[in-house]
Amino acid sequence: MSLSTYWLMPPRWSSCPQEEISSILDQAFGSADDTQDRTPDSDQHPAEGGIIALAVGPIDTDYDFTPTLLVLASPIPAGTTPAQALADSARSMSDQVPGFRMLEDCEWPAQPESSKLRTGIYIQGKVPITACQWAWIHSDGANDFLLTATATMTTPTFGDLNEDVLAIIMSLEVRNA
Repeated sequence: MSLSTYWLMPPRWSSCPQEEISSILDQAFGSADDTQDRTPDSDQHPAEGGIIALAVGPIDTDYDFTPTLLVLASPIPAGTTPAQALADSARSMSDQVPGFRMLEDCEWPAQPESSKLRTGIYIQGKVPITACQWAWIHSDGANDFLLTATATMTTPTFGDLNEDVLAIIMSLEVRNA
């Protein structure tokens, strides 16, 4: 069994085929060694977690930066409550991205229940980045997962892209395949 996604893409965005995600991330972040923990295998078992979907938006030519929306499934360890997993993921976001400043961590009023929305900013080299992350708990019947959908874009394009990202998020469904 594995997890799959369904979402609607606005005209300027495209969903990446699952088999291409690894090579796209290698191009964006360097060698496979650097992205090994983040790239999916085609026969990945859901208990292992990993990237389950990737969408790319229109390139910001001023910064040569492609906005992305990445959906990640992370298994919740035994002895960790869903609420604790959600709280830990907010701290993890701040800890894993150098210079990340959390602007907001609040309840997301849409489905699924108990969803969180986080927003923040950071600088990558000389590129100002705005990140929006939605986090929630999903069960495949045997395992519980922390799901995160993280959108990144340059801060100057945020005003132009935020409606696109919200449309994608509002249509996003994660299914047990």
